[in-house]
Amino acid sequence: MGAERPSAKTPSAPARRPRVYLPREDTFLLLPYANPPSGSRLLEVGAGSGLLSMTAARAGARVVATDRNPAALRALRARALAESLDVEVVRTDLARGLGRFDRVLANPPYLPTRPEQRDPDPWVNLALDGGPDGTAFLDRLMRALPDHLAPGAEAFVLVSSLQAAGRLRAIAARWRTGVGSLSSVASRALEGERLEVWRLTRSAGSGPH
Repeated sequence: MGAERPSAKTPSAPARRPRVYLPREDTFLLLPYANPPSGSRLLEVGAGSGLLSMTAARAGARVVATDRNPAALRALRARALAESLDVEVVRTDLARGLGRFDRVLANPPYLPTRPEQRDPDPWVNLALDGGPDGTAFLDRLMRALPDHLAPGAEAFVLVSSLQAAGRLRAIAARWRTGVGSLSSVASRALEGERLEVWRLTRSAGSGPH
């Protein structure tokens, strides 16, 4: 991505970028929420480096980590096996067919990206490209989340001020109106960007949205 759009998601070394998204400020802002009760089921959507999944598994959670990047999943599986951690890796879009969980974590790609701005490396682009207004993946994720939240469950999702503010408000309003509660539980100001973590719950009786 171009230097004119600095972000927590911007690769730090464009000449030799990794094929797997490495932890940055956005990942670290979500890290405190990778601490569910031991024995609970946790889903990480778009696991990338797997830092959140590994942290949750070390705390005793039964973890399912999804990604579309096979290199990311292979590396995460190897690390989990090396530590004998309960991490199942699944190559899928979002979390299709994986059932319900006690906690869901997601750091979606959010950089506003026009077609001509897409990274030539498809795996790098996958981790960064949020569509023209930065909310394309977030919108799909929020529509799918109700199907993956068990009773009393919660989700923690990373959003950025680089995304279209009007679309963020509309997505948040849709959740509050049709699904459950949404609140901001953490934020961090960076140069030219503000990161935020949304906490989402599903109300009893709310259906797929």
